Amino acid sequence: MTDTNYKYQIVAYSCTYCAYNAADLAGGLRMQYPPQVKIVEIPCTGKIDILLPLKAIEAGVDGVMVAG
Repeated sequence: MTDTNYKYQIVAYSCTYCAYNAADLAGGLRMQYPPQVKIVEIPCTGKIDILLPLKAIEAGVDGVMVAG
């Protein structure tokens, strides 16, 4: 049985030049995504330190997404 009231937390690390611009454009078009998704802008996904998503998981988030 799943709890339908559970508020999950997802951190999305987004490249400044690609995915973050797409998320910004989606906001400009009034598209919505759940408020539990936190978008974090990073300079480049190719240079992401593995400790960054691991620390997020350690802090208690339910999922991590890296979008480039």
